[in-house]
Amino acid sequence: MTTIPTAAGSITCSIVPADTKTFGFPVAVIDAIDLEPAVDAAPLLQGLDAWCEENHVRLVTCRLDHLRLRESMALERVGFRFVEMVYRPRLTDLEGVSEPEHPIDVAEAAATDLPEIEAIANDAFTTGRLLLDWRLDAELSGRRYANWVRTSFSDSSHAVLKAELGGILVGFFIVEPQPDDSVYWHLTAVAPASQGRGIGLSLWRTMLLRHRAEGVRSVETTVSGHNPAVMNLYGRLGFSFAAPQMTFHWLRDPTG
Repeated sequence: MTTIPTAAGSITCSIVPADTKTFGFPVAVIDAIDLEPAVDAAPLLQGLDAWCEENHVRLVTCRLDHLRLRESMALERVGFRFVEMVYRPRLTDLEGVSEPEHPIDVAEAAATDLPEIEAIANDAFTTGRLLLDWRLDAELSGRRYANWVRTSFSDSSHAVLKAELGGILVGFFIVEPQPDDSVYWHLTAVAPASQGRGIGLSLWRTMLLRHRAEGVRSVETTVSGHNPAVMNLYGRLGFSFAAPQMTFHWLRDPTG
C-alpha cells in the first residue's frame, strides 16, 4: 500500500494481486483519497499517474461515498469514469426469517465441487462493474468471479458453501465470519439454469436460518445498484440499506 502526499491532500493506493492475475496486467485500487478544500488537486493526481506509470498499472478502481462529489469530479478530470452505484444491505434481526419453500441443502464445498461452482461464477453475474464497463473484455468478468471462488477456497478466513436441491447444484455462497458474531457475504449466486423459479429466495432464507442456528447476529453484503431484482430480494428479506458508494474505473491505456 502506497500513500501519495501533496499539499492538495493524499491518495493511498495498492496493487490488487487477484485482479492483476485475472487481467494479465497490473490493476490497482484507491484505498483512500483526501482532498484539501479549495486547493488544486492536479499535483496529487499527477502523483497518482506517476505511481501508476512506475508500476505499469493500466486499470485503477475507486469507490467513494455518494456525497464525495468533489473527489469524484477531480478523478473524472484525469479520466476516471463512473461505472456503478453499490449498496451494502444489512440484516440485524434473523429471528423473523421465514421457512424456505424449496428444501435446499447447504454444505461446505469440497475441492471436487470447485469446477462446477467456478462455472456458475463464470456465467451467473450479469450486472458486475467489469461487464458494465464496455471498454473491458466481457470475458474478464466471468474469469474474475471464477478465480474468486478458487482463491476463497484456499483462504482459511472464508468458507465456500454449495447449495443443492435434489442433489443438483443450484448456487453457492462465499462467506466470512466476523469477530462480532456477524457474517459478510462476499459472493452469492444462483446457477443460471435455476434462476427464475423462486430458488433464490429459498436459498437466501436457508442461508439466514443456517446463520441463525450458528449464533450469527447480523449479515451484510454488497450489491450493484444495476441489479434491481437482487435489491428487491434483500428488501423482501428485511435487509436495510446504508448510503451507497460510487464506483469509478480509470483505464489508463485502453489500446495497450
